[in-house]
Amino acid sequence: MDLSSIFTFIGGLTYISFTIYRANQDQVSNFQTGLLRWLLYGVAGLSFLYGLFILQAALMPLGTTSQLPSIDQSSAMINFILTAALSVLSIALVASANLRERLRRILPAQATYNPESPVHTTACVLSLAIVCFVIGNFVVGGGIAGLAQSLQANGVDLSDLLLEDVVWVFAAVLGIGLALRRTPQQVIARLGLRIPTREDINWGIGMGLLLFGVVIATSSVWSLLVSSQQLQQQTAASDQLAQSFNSLPIAFITSLAVAIGEEIFFRGALQPVFGIWLTSLFFALMHTQYTLTPATLIIFVTSLGLGWLRQRYSTGASILGHFVYNFIQLALAVLVGTSI
Repeated sequence: MDLSSIFTFIGGLTYISFTIYRANQDQVSNFQTGLLRWLLYGVAGLSFLYGLFILQAALMPLGTTSQLPSIDQSSAMINFILTAALSVLSIALVASANLRERLRRILPAQATYNPESPVHTTACVLSLAIVCFVIGNFVVGGGIAGLAQSLQANGVDLSDLLLEDVVWVFAAVLGIGLALRRTPQQVIARLGLRIPTREDINWGIGMGLLLFGVVIATSSVWSLLVSSQQLQQQTAASDQLAQSFNSLPIAFITSLAVAIGEEIFFRGALQPVFGIWLTSLFFALMHTQYTLTPATLIIFVTSLGLGWLRQRYSTGASILGHFVYNFIQLALAVLVGTSI
């Protein structure tokens, strides 16, 4: 990260953290001061402005002196429409109790979503904002081709990856009210964490292997249905991502960190509130390097499998399944790379 990126990251993290903290405070006191409402409107407004900025940069580029890459105008327009729609939806969720009640009705019965909970409303708005920013960054980066070129030129920064996973865990424990609404022991229980049982281990490893098998089967069918050139274009980013890891220890650390960070946030914190289907959709949208390819379906199915582990056993089981699923693919990429 350069200096401006660091300040932007710190500023954004501080704003989001304070918003989550304020939501927990309102829930504890059972009294909403109005500050949280304006903080959430601010999140929606920033999401909209980011989409507008991307559109402006695409339609009116600043010239060769700009540090921004060339942005596809059609992608920028689609991103702006999506961002505007999600921003309006965020504002409506904050303002309309009826809309929150409608969301409750479409969620599964076992979901704990409460339309009157300021924490759950905050989770909705922040999740929509994350979708806006992730897809926006994907468009700014040039889509799949741009992401592949960036990975080829710069590789993967392990420190950035580890920081991202730390942020996922931090958001999860802050969101469920560590030291505000729950004790550390209650937080661990709420996140579905426990000392792994034999069932956790067996089913976690088994699910990871099964999901890897789904990848192999889907990839085989996929390669038969599209041309080799189209397949290469669609898998360019994921191929470069796999090739960025050149040793088994790095592959191991990365797989473990991603599994812990993402599972604690998605399966541990979000899934009990929003259910397995909506959480899996959100999880798939976070992996933009697979946008509009069959791999998006694979990620969605993978999330369903990991969500089932969380629901049936524990978050520890889903962490293990996620680790096995990731490590097999990265380890194979390392072994193939070193043998060439």
